[in-house]
Amino acid sequence: MNRSAMVFGLVLLVTGCGRGDLAPASSSSRTAAVSGGENGAQPPAPAAPASGQPPPPAAAPDAAADAGGPGAAREPSGDPRIDEIRKKYAEIQADKGLSTSEVRMACPAREGRAEVRLHRKNNAVSMAELKDIAAGDAGSTYHFYYDNGQLIFALNDAEPFGGLTELRLLQRRYYYHQGSPILCTKKSVVGPPDKVESLLQQAPNEPVDCSFGLKVQRLASVVSKGAEATDELKKLLCPQPPGQTGR
Repeated sequence: MNRSAMVFGLVLLVTGCGRGDLAPASSSSRTAAVSGGENGAQPPAPAAPASGQPPPPAAAPDAAADAGGPGAAREPSGDPRIDEIRKKYAEIQADKGLSTSEVRMACPAREGRAEVRLHRKNNAVSMAELKDIAAGDAGSTYHFYYDNGQLIFALNDAEPFGGLTELRLLQRRYYYHQGSPILCTKKSVVGPPDKVESLLQQAPNEPVDCSFGLKVQRLASVVSKGAEATDELKKLLCPQPPGQTGR
């Protein structure tokens, strides 16, 4: 990557833009929070049911759990809504009986792709993972958690950005109650590749404006539909021709 491209990518990471309908994008660039994307789009594949697999561990929705892992003791937040979200998150993470299916989506003209993994209990989606893989150097991963079909928590990790001596990591959290975002935070660190993960775990979560949380909520809603919403997901993530908004 040349120097100008790296500078442009860093600007995108700091602004926290999404891609497609999540934020303005041209047909030649896809601006998720920065990623080491993979080239070569793959054709869409239908959902493939798999046997019950536990969802992989993801960062917990509070700083205390970050420091000690999903099983760490949590101090009350002072907001019963946040405490309830943390409780339901822990229940989903601990459930070993979730069934898993996968969906793949490719953007036109090899402009990137996406991979979705859905974890269900009694045919209802409890957790979803979205890997948004751009055709270049941008992308991010989302973890969505649902209660009775409604999004309650979302975690967004930008792909690492930097070089051999220094990496930048960015992570965002979104908490939802009764269909609306009630708390949104982010943390960002820069450090040596072998230490940056631990630095991120120790970094404080800083409250931020929740306006972008509504777009994350829309993305989570589409993702939870699985293979039947592939075209809708393309409108949200893929670059749109000039004059089209992706709606």
